[in-house]
Amino acid sequence: ILGVEPLIANGMEMYVPFKTNCFELLGFDVLIDENIDPWLLEVNLSPSMGCDSAFDQKVKSNLIADLFTMIGIPAIGPKIMQQSRKR
Repeated sequence: ILGVEPLIANGMEMYVPFKTNCFELLGFDVLIDENIDPWLLEVNLSPSMGCDSAFDQKVKSNLIADLFTMIGIPAIGPKIMQQSRKR
């Protein structure tokens, strides 16, 4: 992660005027062995958010909801959206 920090910082200086209003999603590929030990395989900058299956969509939807919650934008589920539209 530290190896790509200069690349990210340079891109931010070029395109983002304030460092506090930008973040980057990183994708960590981890292998779990038979002893339940994690092995970091690679870290991806801007991982693909495309969905190939229903499970993939559920995982990535929850990831995005958690990401927005972390930056102060609470997630609104489909049930709450339907209730607010009925009002």
